[in-house]
Amino acid sequence: MIQHEYGVALSIQELPSVVFHFLERSHPRMLSGVQGPVGLFVRYLRCKPARGLTIRYQAAARNASRRKRFTIPHRWITVITGEAALAGTQIPWTAGQVVQPTLHVRAPDNAPGTTFTDLGLVVRVFPADQGLSALGETCSPSPRGPVFSALETAAQIQLCDASWHLTFTTAEPVRYKPSSRCVIRYRLLLERTTAEGTLQQNLTLFGKLYGDPEHARMIHATLQQLYAEQAETGQPIIPRPLGAVDAIGLVLSAAVPSSISAELTSLRPGLRLLQPRLLRGDCGEVVDMVIPGEELRKTATALARLHTSICRPEGAPRTGAKEAKRVGERAALVAAHNPEQAETAQRLGHQLATLLEAVQPDAYRSAHGGFKPSQLLFSRHGVFVVDLDGFCLADPALDVGYFLAYLRPSGLWYDRAGMREWFEDSSGRFVDAYRRALSERGIQDDTTHGILQRTRLYEAAILFKIAARRINRVNSPRPKELSAILTEVACLMNQ
Repeated sequence: MIQHEYGVALSIQELPSVVFHFLERSHPRMLSGVQGPVGLFVRYLRCKPARGLTIRYQAAARNASRRKRFTIPHRWITVITGEAALAGTQIPWTAGQVVQPTLHVRAPDNAPGTTFTDLGLVVRVFPADQGLSALGETCSPSPRGPVFSALETAAQIQLCDASWHLTFTTAEPVRYKPSSRCVIRYRLLLERTTAEGTLQQNLTLFGKLYGDPEHARMIHATLQQLYAEQAETGQPIIPRPLGAVDAIGLVLSAAVPSSISAELTSLRPGLRLLQPRLLRGDCGEVVDMVIPGEELRKTATALARLHTSICRPEGAPRTGAKEAKRVGERAALVAAHNPEQAETAQRLGHQLATLLEAVQPDAYRSAHGGFKPSQLLFSRHGVFVVDLDGFCLADPALDVGYFLAYLRPSGLWYDRAGMREWFEDSSGRFVDAYRRALSERGIQDDTTHGILQRTRLYEAAILFKIAARRINRVNSPRPKELSAILTEVACLMNQ
């Protein structure tokens, strides 16, 4: 805590002490049952221009295992403060405010939570969320409510039998972005009466709650069309859409693999599989690399299927001009937080934006909009693409560039042994597989060549996004890492 003539400036690292003090006063029951000293552990942190700071903590025993520490949703606390209340990574308050903040408890019907009115903080205990007003109902479905009914209908569709009835469900939030969306795993117990007696069936489904119900409706309608198209031509590459509760913005889908007898434990996340594996000798030298060739081939084939879909997402295309605008904003953000590299960042950003503005693809096609390893799940059945929130019409080069940018291992920025070789071999295999998959689906070679030529510009644009992540997450600057990223951007533009 920094003292100055007006009071104190509390760092973000010191914020948990103030929040904990508040929880003891206003939500003492939330901390009951925790064995041993209690700590607040960060699960999510973003600080973006015009949006302010959002942090989600998990209240747990300091000596608890990592798994237990991070899997109790009713002990999730979201802290929000406006951009005006921040001074870099400091929150300027008076000493009196920190010691005895003035509290105002909101009424339950007005986004239950608590506001530090004089500190400019909003503190909410899960599932309270003003941006996701139906979060409480979706996480604790009432047997007579719309969520419970939609889950039963979804299960009947998945089981192809309307005689199954939902008797019990549990909801487990698995991914939560405050005021935006929440992914929930539903475990269902169903029963069906037969002449031989009552049968029971366990089933797992997933729900995604959106802050904008209209956006959720559009996503569900589009995914239904995309799934139907894929089911006619082979194994779908997206989870099966099973229903929606339009009024609250909840979309339901099958777990993957879609076979109800398949073990979910057979799933392997792309973020884990598409990481470098290096074999080292006795002295630590790299003697060989393990390239995930089969996974890269499956990924490239899935992306080609998506890009050749006849399903047309609603809305205007995501053009090169839109990406150029984002590049300019990210370059300015990087420059503002890294004065020594500001000139290079601004110059490269301006050059890249100019090139993107001139991009003219032969056609805008169906695109994921955020295609990266973390959006992939691998199973014995193949690869599944998830998180199609950004599904749009775009230049296919956007998705290819997005994937290649995120395929780069972090060790590449520090010139670690084997990282460059692993990336070049892996990216080459992915591009070759993508080229073959497009050819097999009737795309002419000159069209594919144009896509891959434009890919380098989108790849560079996403590298600017990766460079801005440390700023948005309030991490300390890493000049060497930024220099390596900017060098990579320059090389891509000069190819």
